[in-house]
Amino acid sequence: MRVRSLLPLLAATATFCPVHAQVITKPAQPNKFIEAVGRRAALLGHEDGTFEAWAYPIKVLRDFQLSVYVDNALEPTPLSGLAESVEVHPGHVTITHIAAAFTIRQTWVASTVKPALAVLLDVDTSKPLKLRATFIPEMKPMWPASFGGQSTGWNQKEGVLTFTEGMGRFRPVLGSPRFTRISEQIGHQLPDRTVMLEFDMEKSGRVPIVIAGSRADYDIAIKDPGALVTAADAHFSAFLKRTTSIQAEGFTAAYDWGRVAIEKGWACNEGVGCGLVAGWAPSGLSERPGFGWYFGGDTMMSAWAMQDYGDFEGARAALEFLLDHQRADGKVMHEWTQSSALLDWPKYPYGYYHADTTPLFLFSAARYARQAGDLDFVRKHWPKFEQSYRFCLTMLDDDGLLSNLKGGAAAVETGALSGKVARDIYLQGAWLAGLSGFAELASWQGQKALESEARARLTKAREAIKSWFVPEKAIFAFAQLKDGSRYEANSGWQGLLLARGGIDPALAAKATASLARPTLATPWGTRMFATDSPFYNPVGYNDGSVWPFVTAQTTLALFRHGQPAAGYRYLHGMAQATGLSGAGFISEYFSGDRFAEGPRAVPHQLFSSVALVNPLITAMLGLMSDGIAGEVTIAPQLPCALGPVRFQQYRVGQTYLSGEIRPGKPTTVINLKQQGPPVKVQVEDRPCLDVPSLPSLTPGQRAD
Repeated sequence: MRVRSLLPLLAATATFCPVHAQVITKPAQPNKFIEAVGRRAALLGHEDGTFEAWAYPIKVLRDFQLSVYVDNALEPTPLSGLAESVEVHPGHVTITHIAAAFTIRQTWVASTVKPALAVLLDVDTSKPLKLRATFIPEMKPMWPASFGGQSTGWNQKEGVLTFTEGMGRFRPVLGSPRFTRISEQIGHQLPDRTVMLEFDMEKSGRVPIVIAGSRADYDIAIKDPGALVTAADAHFSAFLKRTTSIQAEGFTAAYDWGRVAIEKGWACNEGVGCGLVAGWAPSGLSERPGFGWYFGGDTMMSAWAMQDYGDFEGARAALEFLLDHQRADGKVMHEWTQSSALLDWPKYPYGYYHADTTPLFLFSAARYARQAGDLDFVRKHWPKFEQSYRFCLTMLDDDGLLSNLKGGAAAVETGALSGKVARDIYLQGAWLAGLSGFAELASWQGQKALESEARARLTKAREAIKSWFVPEKAIFAFAQLKDGSRYEANSGWQGLLLARGGIDPALAAKATASLARPTLATPWGTRMFATDSPFYNPVGYNDGSVWPFVTAQTTLALFRHGQPAAGYRYLHGMAQATGLSGAGFISEYFSGDRFAEGPRAVPHQLFSSVALVNPLITAMLGLMSDGIAGEVTIAPQLPCALGPVRFQQYRVGQTYLSGEIRPGKPTTVINLKQQGPPVKVQVEDRPCLDVPSLPSLTPGQRAD
C-alpha cells in the first residue's frame, strides 16, 4: 500500500464537495412513511399526505388530510387519492397532488428549535376551490402518561384552534389565516367526531397551516412560515458540511441519508431534556410514535456513528443524557419516555430492565473519549463510570460472566426463548467490551488499581467464554437456559462478542466464518437465528428476523476476522435497504425470508442507519481515530471493482483529514491531506477484495 500523506489531493478528489444529501424524487406510494421531524415537534405520516402531529410530549391530532371541492361538487375529493410524486429533502418534504383542474403541492417542515410545524400549500388552480382539512383531535401525552379535561376552543377571527387539558399546562394550537369555517365545537371537552376546517380559494395562491406547541410559538411561525423551510434546510446543509462526507459507488446517497436519519433523532422537551430517540413511526390509535422516546442502547450505537462522522459534540451530549438519567446504583437506563415528567417513570418496570446497557455504556464512553481526545469527559464523569462498573459486578456469576437473571434482559425480550434465558452471548459481548472500556477509562484517570482489576476480570471472562464454543458447529452457543441446558443455535448475536470482545483469535475466526453461512445470512443482513434453529421464525421479532443493529456487529466481525467479502455483502444490503420503508430511512427489522419489512417495524430506526454508517467508515474504509494519541489508523478493505473512494472532513481530535483511496493489486494507493494540528497516520496494508458485482435487491425478493 502506498501512502502520500500531507500532499494535495488528486484533481478528481478536489472537485468532490457535497453539501446536501441527494434529493429523493419518487412516485408517491400511499403506504410509505414520510415525516418532518424537529427537536420539539413532528409530523409523522405517509406519502399520500396524511399525518399525525406531535408537540413533544403531546400528540395533538391524527388522521389529518386535505380534501377539495371543485365545480360545486357535493362531495369532497381527498387529496390522498391524487398524490402523484414526493420530493424529500433533509429539511422538508413536498407532495404533489394533480387533478384535471388543479395542482396542489404541500410541503411539510418542522422547526429545528421550536415546537412548530407547518404545512405549506402551493395551489395552482383553473377553478375556484373549497379546501377542507379534517383530523381527529387527540391532545394526549406520549405513552404511558395520561390526563383528563381535554377540550378545544375556536378563534373565528384569527382561524386558530386551541387544544388544552384540565390543568392548562399544555395549550398547542392549529391554525391558518385562511381558515373561515369549522365544524361543531363542544364546550369543555374534545369533539367526539372528526373536526373539519374549511377555506375558499378563488384563484391560485399559497396557504400556510401551522401547528405549534403554544400560541406564542404559532404567532412567531405564522408571520413567516417559509422561514421554517429556510432554517431547516440550512441546519442540515451545515450539518452535512461539517461532518464526514464519503463518495463511494453504490454507497454515497445511502450514507448521506444515514447521517441525516441519525441527526433527526434528537428530541427535546422541558420535562426531560434533549436526547436521541430510537426511531419514528406514526402511532395510529396509540400514543407510541414508533420508538420516539429515549433508549440507552440505541443512543450508544448512534453515538458510535456520530463519532465516526465527526460529530463529537453531539456524541458527548447524547452520552451525557444517559448519565443524567443513570440510576443511583450506577445502572444505565434502557428506555425513558418523553412524558416522564408527567408521572413517576422509575416506578414503571421498563426504565432499567436491561442488563446490557450498563457494560455497553462503559465501552461507549471509552470509545468516545479516545476518538474525540476528550479527557475532560473522563475527568468530569469518572465517579459515574465507576458506579456503573461496580453495578456490573453485582450481575457477575462465579466464572466472571454476567447473569441475565441478576441484571435483566439483553438479546431476548419476546418470542420462543422469552423467560427461559439465564445468560446470553450478547450480554457477554457487552461485558467484555465494557471491561476493556473501563480499563481504559481507569488508565486515563490514573486509577491504576482499578485498571489492573478490570484487566484481570477481562482475562478471566475471556477464558470463561471459551466454554461457550461448540466445536462441532464452530459457533458460540447463544445462551445458557434456566433449565441448565444450552441453546446452541447459530446466531447473529455472536457478532458483538466477535467484533468487540478481544477473544481468542482462533476461536473468533472459526465462529466468524459461521456468520456467513447461508442458513444465517441473507442479502440484506444477518438473521438473529439461523434457519436450522429449533425456533426459527422468519417474521418473529426475536426468533429469526433480520435486525440491522445485529447485522452491524456481524459486519464488523466479518471484516475483522478474515471474512471481508461477506462483510461487504452485508454493507451492500444495508445500502439497498435504505428507502424500503420510507425515503432515506432503514427500517427497524426485516423478514428473514424475503426482502420486506417485518410486521409493525418502525420505518425510521436510528440504529438501522448506524448499521450502514458505522461499519462503512470503521471497517470498509478502515478509518479509526485516536484523538488522545493524536493518530489515525487507515486499514481499508475495499472491493477491487469499487473504484476510488473519497472522503472529506474525517475528524481526529481537532484535525480534519481528507483523502482518496484507490483499491488495487498489488498496491492500494492512499492520498491524504490534513487540516489542523499534525496527526500520525498508521496504515495497515490489506489487498483489495475480489468480490463479484452484487445485484440490486428487489422488494419481496426471497433469501434463497
